Amino acid sequence: MKSTIKTLFIATSLSLGVVSCERYLDIVPTGKVVPQTEEDFRALLTRAYQIYPQHKALLNLKSDEVKAANSSEYLKAIFTWGEANATPGSTEVPYASLYETIFYTNYIIENAYKYVGKNENTNQILGEAYALRAYVYFELIGIYAPAYNGSNGSTLAVPLVTEVNLEGSFPKATLDAVYNQIFSDIATAEQLLNQDKFSAGLNYRFTTTALHAFKARVYQYRKDWANALKEANQALTLNSNLEDFNNFSVLPSSYTSTESIMNFDLPVVPSTYSFSRASDEHIALFDKTNDLRFSKYFKQNGSNWQTLKYNAGSSAYKCTFRVAEVLLIKAEAQAMLGKVSESKATLISLAEKRYNAVGLANFKNKIDGLSDTDYYTELLNERARELSFEGLRWQDLRRTNQPEITHIFGGETFKLEQGDARYTVPFPKEARLKNPEL
Repeated sequence: MKSTIKTLFIATSLSLGVVSCERYLDIVPTGKVVPQTEEDFRALLTRAYQIYPQHKALLNLKSDEVKAANSSEYLKAIFTWGEANATPGSTEVPYASLYETIFYTNYIIENAYKYVGKNENTNQILGEAYALRAYVYFELIGIYAPAYNGSNGSTLAVPLVTEVNLEGSFPKATLDAVYNQIFSDIATAEQLLNQDKFSAGLNYRFTTTALHAFKARVYQYRKDWANALKEANQALTLNSNLEDFNNFSVLPSSYTSTESIMNFDLPVVPSTYSFSRASDEHIALFDKTNDLRFSKYFKQNGSNWQTLKYNAGSSAYKCTFRVAEVLLIKAEAQAMLGKVSESKATLISLAEKRYNAVGLANFKNKIDGLSDTDYYTELLNERARELSFEGLRWQDLRRTNQPEITHIFGGETFKLEQGDARYTVPFPKEARLKNPEL
């Protein structure tokens, strides 16, 4: 087994540029040569969750949600969609660390039953490993491959690695192939997961509820609206709790919230928090008086607004899936299936917990008078309001109309054109040097 781990390191470091040997060998629990017990494999899986990168904070800098608060050069390339011409020392969107997480899950998938055997606990561990691997591949294609549009499945996407013993080259697999792997892993996870919920502090782990929420998001991004609706309803059957801003206690993105389904993505980190402020366009989406979220989501900083979904030195606002997002997926799926009145009812069920009486009446009147096309635009605006600074905006722009975005940095104007190829992030330079097939 020791040689297996070394083989894994050698292949991945040479071909994908992942980690140092010393760091990779940290997967072995303290005092052990190889993982052998249920506790060892749980520790290994915990490590896989821990090393998953906080890339969504960086991707958010590309969106229309933010503007620059300073001229920090190390984030310029990301903020201005300029990775292709980035200067040395520029921050890059993570690539290698995503594969590092995948390699941990591969090891668990190949070895947990072999060393521990099948029982309820190892089933849960294996189910989480399959779900986590699927989730990471979903994130990878959301960064380094074009958004799925139903006709681009043969487009080359990212390397697909599902085994520990790696040899040879690592060519990019097609978008269809990666999605097929994602769906295969999800199907296996669904057979194995046996926990609907973990307590606060352990809810970074995948559960059956989280898997349904994940499936709903995958189908949403693929515009498979019937299945998106089905999975959203499944998730809501297991948890439909909403925080009520009329009787506010905690932000719904908090891992302690009743809305929590899964919390391990950190959408705001110290560097992005200090670098950015909410854009004027984003703030303009809110009714500052009657939308009860506004004063809970933002604080004023001079003439600018800064997100409150951040707590220095804390992971309190890690958020991956929560009930409001699932409701919004449901509403969008209903609208796209022609069930507009049902979609409006779903959206109003969320609005009842987010607006005061005046705001709710205004919101109802507004959507009642909209055409189906304009209603869909308002639904997406409500999604932007609700999920503000939770790391989903860039992907929402990618999967919908990929609009033109303008950013100003150091007094210079940068523009991302509608449908721009830079809605797909280029592979990092180091990764391309170590794997020419990228």
